[in-house]
Amino acid sequence: MSSQLQVDVFVSPPVRANTGHTEFAKSVWSPTSCTLIHGSQSALLVDAPTTMDQAEALAKWIAETIPNKTLLYIYTTHAHPDHFMGVPIIQKAFPDAQFVATGNVVAGIEALYATVYDAIWPNMFPGQLHPSKPVPKALPASGKLHLDGHEIRGIEVGHTDNEFSSFLHVPSLRLVISGDIVYGECHQYFGEANTKARRREWLDAIDSIEALNPQIIVAGHKRASEIDGAYLMQSTRDYIHTFEKELSQTTSWESLFDRMVALYPQRWNLFILELGCQQSFAVVEKERL
Repeated sequence: MSSQLQVDVFVSPPVRANTGHTEFAKSVWSPTSCTLIHGSQSALLVDAPTTMDQAEALAKWIAETIPNKTLLYIYTTHAHPDHFMGVPIIQKAFPDAQFVATGNVVAGIEALYATVYDAIWPNMFPGQLHPSKPVPKALPASGKLHLDGHEIRGIEVGHTDNEFSSFLHVPSLRLVISGDIVYGECHQYFGEANTKARRREWLDAIDSIEALNPQIIVAGHKRASEIDGAYLMQSTRDYIHTFEKELSQTTSWESLFDRMVALYPQRWNLFILELGCQQSFAVVEKERL
């Protein structure tokens, strides 16, 4: 008989990034959620943070949280490096752990390394990233994994804040680890979801999660004190709808940025908001010509 699964969440704290800004609010990277699912013998980690120091802290926490259990899998939700660059550090500490993802996420990570990774990420975190470029093994098309007798499933979605996205569903816990499909109190990234169609896909992805009726949802970026609840789906939707409305009325990316800061003063990562405003306004401005 399977033992009941447990879930613990480690929120890797904000870290400074070389964004080109000197002010703290535009140079701090969002806190990142790393979720540990474990049964009586084995465990699965969802997402690993960006820097080597962050990953070392996570590895220490895992060892303290599951001292007599084997970490079997490290699953990454999507193809943004702030959710998987720390994987080699975790694997060094837990050599039985296999790095896995859905097929679309694997393809996205490989494409990232072949294109813009070297030009962006090492410069943003100089000397802080592991020198290897980890690539996960693709899960079967079903997305299924098994942990101590429990079925867990990686589910692919369309464009969210990234073209190559998925979430992890743990039916026995009524749990979804959403990656960056659902956000907590951090500004959502519209730098890639810079068209109305892509933001519509993001809303559809939230609907896909809601259709599973989860009771617990772990957002990819959140404040450590936030409760991991289903209410986060609606707050993420509301933020997208608000951004859409303000974007349609604005005359510049700067005014859009200022408006979103005024409406969401408690959210982290103004650099991410700035990028999203710039990229999304550029699309709208082109359409207006």
